[in-house]
Amino acid sequence: MLSSLRVPWAFLLRDYRLDVSYKLGFLFRVVSAVLNVAVYYFIANVFSDTAAPYLRSYGGSYFAFVILGVAFSEYMSIGMSAIGDSVRDGQTTGTLELMLLSPTRLLTTLFSSSLWSYVFATLRVFVYIAVGILLGMDYGNANVPFAILALALSIVSFNALGLFAASVIILIRRGDPLGWALRISSMVLGGVYYPVAVLPGWLRVLGQALPLTHSLELLRRSLLLGEGFAQLGGELLILAALTAVLLPLGLLACHLAITIARVDGSLSHY
Repeated sequence: MLSSLRVPWAFLLRDYRLDVSYKLGFLFRVVSAVLNVAVYYFIANVFSDTAAPYLRSYGGSYFAFVILGVAFSEYMSIGMSAIGDSVRDGQTTGTLELMLLSPTRLLTTLFSSSLWSYVFATLRVFVYIAVGILLGMDYGNANVPFAILALALSIVSFNALGLFAASVIILIRRGDPLGWALRISSMVLGGVYYPVAVLPGWLRVLGQALPLTHSLELLRRSLLLGEGFAQLGGELLILAALTAVLLPLGLLACHLAITIARVDGSLSHY
């Protein structure tokens, strides 16, 4: 058991030391979360009355709605980009083929390379929530265990999409077009800055195919209203079904991309 954790721990320790070695950049990324909360606080004061009819199912506060959307969408961005970034680094440094020959499974290496990003994202989420509380957000009814369950399932789902993006990077070796498209689509259709109810019907249907839509619905209602399995069981089941479909397909896409790259000899080229 402990031996299986050595690779993730090594990646986590390496990336932590690298990140904190740039102290000013590390501090700025934390402080920027505080500034973001302040900006959304003033925006919420301007638009709260206009948005109120769409926010009844989230407690009525646009400030709380948007802060949770922005904070937890960071996990989505990491899930869709971290694995692809690791693949691209392997391509540019010429180590991708060596990673494939390593005794450690490639997927273990790829997922481990994103661990510190998730730890740092969690720190920023705590900053968002803490500053939000100081500015009036109320989490008195939060169903924390259910929110943690929803977040864990969301992260798996986001990484499943990240596998699709990584498979495209392996094949084309330039840019991240699929990851970019998935991130933009999720931000527009997933309800990060506004309730999905304001979207036209056909866009709401498209949004239902994105994990972020269901993730934010689960997290907001569990943290702001204290809802759990009784109210959100169906929504959790939809997210679980999406994950069950996307994860094996993402693994298959990566496997096929690696096989094609091996055949045409492009694993060692960039």
